[in-house]
Amino acid sequence: MVLRGLITLLVCSSLLSASERDPLNALKRQQLELDKRLSSLKAKKLKNEWINPIIATYSYSRSDQFSQINKSRFFAISIDQPIFKSGGIYFAVKYSKASKRLFDILDEIKERELIKQLYSTLLSLKKIDLSIKRAKLEIDNAQIDVKRKREQYDASLIDSSFLDSAIVKLNTLKRKLLELQSSKKSLLATFKTLSDEDYRALSLPEFKLLSKEEFIEKNIEIQKAKRDVQSKRYLKNMTISNYLPTISLFGEYSRQKDSFRLFRQNDEHRRYGIKVSMPIFNINRSKEIEIKKIEYLKSKLAVKEKAMEQRALYERLVTKIASLKEEERLARESSRLYQKLVRSTRDGVRAGEKSQMDLKSMENSKKMADIDAKIIALDIAKELIEFSSKIDDEI
Repeated sequence: MVLRGLITLLVCSSLLSASERDPLNALKRQQLELDKRLSSLKAKKLKNEWINPIIATYSYSRSDQFSQINKSRFFAISIDQPIFKSGGIYFAVKYSKASKRLFDILDEIKERELIKQLYSTLLSLKKIDLSIKRAKLEIDNAQIDVKRKREQYDASLIDSSFLDSAIVKLNTLKRKLLELQSSKKSLLATFKTLSDEDYRALSLPEFKLLSKEEFIEKNIEIQKAKRDVQSKRYLKNMTISNYLPTISLFGEYSRQKDSFRLFRQNDEHRRYGIKVSMPIFNINRSKEIEIKKIEYLKSKLAVKEKAMEQRALYERLVTKIASLKEEERLARESSRLYQKLVRSTRDGVRAGEKSQMDLKSMENSKKMADIDAKIIALDIAKELIEFSSKIDDEI
């Protein structure tokens, strides 16, 4: 259960308006724009799919049957257009509009996921920069410790095992620094696939307070599930209407010209009318309708499931942030403690009771505590970005 009273409001923001400049590179932005255009065209296509095409036919033939040369030309234009499909046309239009809303939110989710990935990578880079800085301070302290242990060993105050341990620790810290620097190169490569900006100059989003109720109400994943329900409801109704009476208007104009040596013949015809049709037997009728009904029912259950998932996500994130805030508080307490120790060590150096190495080691420890607090703050920001990616302020 979430720590009640510790965090009642959380910081969140719209990642899409996080920066004055578009953080995504031109390639990613172009891909997103093409996805949006494709979705728009798909929706428009669905909207007009109930309108049948006008068919034009032309043929030309030549024969020498019965020793007579005959050239025949035929041209026809026809249409067979439903004007009533027991609600099918209405549901087709509704389905296209529902699909357009679903396509729109899917495109937005895709964009949010890319920007979330970008900012998560940005935070990881800032975090690894701090970790590298901290590792260098640790190495500095370890070198001081090795120097101190060597002096003690030379003075026969300690045996070689203490010096060996200090050297091993120093080498371990140096390997850790190399690993961090290698990880940074990998992160930079990932970042460059998403943005052309210098990560050191790219600003993080501005956050605002967000309550649990707002998180659920504006949750883009839940809204996507709801739009999917609307789409599948109209699709189910369209499928049912396919097996009900349809009224159509039809018309055809045709012209045929035959030429013989002995005579020429021209035929011109017009045909138009109205017809009523309905499938009276289709072996898969009941199965097809039942499939669409089940898909519709599943989509309704998916809304409830998605709401449960997002509430659970909220609880996990709030708990994680509460834990991180406590860690940040402890790191800042350590920093304040080290600050006192730095002052007392500095006084000891003045009094000749402490060495410059002691002071340098203590100052490094204070800096490391400050870095720890900054790293934890970045971890909190990373969790808040997860919140941001799920929220659409326009819903």
